[in-house]
Amino acid sequence: MNEPITNVTLRVHVGDYIKEITHERLADFADLTGLDAVAPNRYSWLLVVDMLVNLEVNGIDPTQIVQEIKALESSSHTSFVKPATQFKHPPLHPLWHKHYFSAHFVPHNIHAELNRGGKLENLVNEVLDPNKSPIITREMINELAHRVVHEPFEARSDEGRMTGEWLIFAKQDGNNYYLCMATHDAGDQAIYDKLAYAVKRQFPMLEPFASART
Repeated sequence: MNEPITNVTLRVHVGDYIKEITHERLADFADLTGLDAVAPNRYSWLLVVDMLVNLEVNGIDPTQIVQEIKALESSSHTSFVKPATQFKHPPLHPLWHKHYFSAHFVPHNIHAELNRGGKLENLVNEVLDPNKSPIITREMINELAHRVVHEPFEARSDEGRMTGEWLIFAKQDGNNYYLCMATHDAGDQAIYDKLAYAVKRQFPMLEPFASART
């Protein structure tokens, strides 16, 4: 088990109440989700808390995050979301982020794909072409509904362009250190502040946190 989370008890704000999470529960959760097996001693207790809270509050399957970690750890595991990208600017540079996917993100991906190059307009014109039929039939409506939902989703999946929220990690000495989950709109400074305390305790050698303490 990942030693750094031993003897940790956290008080986490969940909605209008405070939830206490013991280190035993964190350890069990990391083991059950497969996180401890895929990245032993290279994940933060903050990531485990994020995974647990997002499961209980938002219904996000933690195995989706573990799947992305497996893809980062081994070329034998594939990912259909966007490749990992390094943050370009302080305060988060030189950290990296990797999208993870959940069913929550299906509408966003469909919307993004349909708005690329007028795809929605082209689909509507193709399916509801008056040259095919002078009236709009039930079959045409069903075909349009199917293609508007399935084609964009399949295209982004096949081309590895699915987007979701972020898994934040660091690279050092040839290893990845998995730090937390984050949302696009959280803001770089808020993500940095969230990480600083946890990383200081567990992984004091990681940048940009090590330089900030010298």
